[in-house]
Amino acid sequence: MNDFPQTLVQALDRNTQANKTITYISGQDNEREVSYPELKQRSLGLLHHIQQKGASEGDELIIHLAENEQFIDTFWACQYGGIVAVPLAIGTSDAHRQKVFNVFEKLEAPYIATTRKALQRLKVYADENGKSLLYDEIQRKAVMLDRIEEFNTLGQCPDIVPERTSFIQFSSGSTGDPKGVVLTHKNLVTNLYGIIECSQFDERDSFFGWMPLTHDMGIIGFHLTPLFVNINQFIMPTELFVRRPNLWLEKISEKKTTIIASPNFGYKHVLKRFKPENQSNLDLSAVRLIFNGAEPISANLCREFNAVMKPFGLSDVAMFTVYGLAEACLVVSFPELAQKLSTVHIIRRSLSEGEPAKVVSTATDNSVELVRLGTAITGTELAIFDINGARVDDNVVGRVYIKGDNVTAGYYHAPELNEKLITPDGWLDTGDQGLINEGQLVLTGRTKDLIIVNGLNYYAPDLETVCEGVDGIELGKVLVCGIYNDEESIDELVVFVLYRGELDGFYPITTDVRRELGEKSGLDVAHVLPIKTVPKTTSGKVQRFAVSEQFLAGDFDEVVAALTEMSETRSSTGMAAGSSIERLLLEICHSVVSDQKIGINDNIFEMGTSSLKLAQIHEKIDEEFPDVVDLADFFDYPSIEELAVFITQKTAS
Repeated sequence: MNDFPQTLVQALDRNTQANKTITYISGQDNEREVSYPELKQRSLGLLHHIQQKGASEGDELIIHLAENEQFIDTFWACQYGGIVAVPLAIGTSDAHRQKVFNVFEKLEAPYIATTRKALQRLKVYADENGKSLLYDEIQRKAVMLDRIEEFNTLGQCPDIVPERTSFIQFSSGSTGDPKGVVLTHKNLVTNLYGIIECSQFDERDSFFGWMPLTHDMGIIGFHLTPLFVNINQFIMPTELFVRRPNLWLEKISEKKTTIIASPNFGYKHVLKRFKPENQSNLDLSAVRLIFNGAEPISANLCREFNAVMKPFGLSDVAMFTVYGLAEACLVVSFPELAQKLSTVHIIRRSLSEGEPAKVVSTATDNSVELVRLGTAITGTELAIFDINGARVDDNVVGRVYIKGDNVTAGYYHAPELNEKLITPDGWLDTGDQGLINEGQLVLTGRTKDLIIVNGLNYYAPDLETVCEGVDGIELGKVLVCGIYNDEESIDELVVFVLYRGELDGFYPITTDVRRELGEKSGLDVAHVLPIKTVPKTTSGKVQRFAVSEQFLAGDFDEVVAALTEMSETRSSTGMAAGSSIERLLLEICHSVVSDQKIGINDNIFEMGTSSLKLAQIHEKIDEEFPDVVDLADFFDYPSIEELAVFITQKTAS
């Protein structure tokens, strides 16, 4: 590492060649190139405006921006100014807006980089939730990027040392106290060195990313990594990938990109929309590595993606199954390069913490196939400990701990949590369970109450608190679980509610829970089911896994069928659409949310409409009515009838 940059600003300072660029892709024929020297100059110009607002070295700046170019300019302005960057997703739900207020309150000296439109959305939320005074402070500390036109005056740059905090990665969460992972320049540089060395990146490579820049895979994996190697990078907005996944493949082919990535759900999304007969010119032969991480990896989905893309030149050793988390900056373990997908079959009931896992040579009805995730990269240590903090033997299930200069020294202003999760000699409890098999890490589950949906982390207690806002649900009487669906190769959200009455009386609760979680967290709810008791340990801790196992065993199949029948029966009333726009909207919604009947007066969020499905509905509406409906309009006009009136008024004006 002697000649490797010691800070982020050193890395960008070294990139003096104007022919190495970031290409921001906004559409099929809409691209903008920015060279690394231009990025530095623009960021220093923006830093001047941030400093004029009052922010100085050591202060924090929330980056609340939807545009990738604005985001990256602001991120680098922070790095050069010694200001701590705090990326937060814009999102479309109240959960995203609440998180901004929660984080702003938590920070010591916060400022916020945003736009007029995003700030207005925060004001609406503040007015509705009694946060007007806090909003006034946010407005006072806001740097409005859509009002800045002049970048010629440069900001003042203090000396940046490796120990300085670069940015804070706050956890997902709809309520409560968000956890902030504090990352220094030294943390990041250590992890970037390990990533680059173990992947053997060089000047022949180029990167193409679509993950949000608020996500560690987006900002570290697909922006900082290619910048450190001083090679070209291409960035597509997440929302564009969701609407047009085929464009992602087409651009990879066009640009001859060698490094790409996606969490598990992205491959599923691509395959659903991919039609081989329409892709005769697609060429994926340049792709060297496809990073697959950020959520549980499906071996079947990896094989399916490889098989579908092989006729288009994709190598069968390109799929790179990795493990990482924000606390490690990004990466913990990599498999060997050019290694085919490597898996192990384990008897499902032998995956108990502290017990040896029973490995079998082939799949059986009682086994589960788990993906091997390689070994710790350079600069990182990885070990499996038991509940008492002792290392376990190979193939014994335990807790995954990590250590190294890339690992955070602690969570922001959380001394009790740090003491609980970080040992005196620097080992951090990841909250994941796993084992070492044939020298490689295999994840088996999670010890923390974490649910991963579409590559993002949600805490079960947070989501349960949201559900408790529904009439008829008492405190502590609801469980939210992420349950793996083998057929769909995704974690589905299943909500269990304590209820001892008749199923007819329970049905309204299912729609209320779907609406509440849809509006507050933007999540798709697969099932809302009644339970007679809430299973707990002898110490009173809720056992979510117990109801998950009952669900997987088929104990709820009859209830699911009965509730589905009720949904179809009740939705059939109010189905009729009057105007042509209503009929068209109804057809669009049914094409996306195909498993439920929808009436024109039904709240779209009660249908369990996730952010992903909402984006698909929006895309189809945009095809019929270009630039008329914004994604955020769904929250103001949540039924087909209301949306039809809104479209009618907009198109008539």
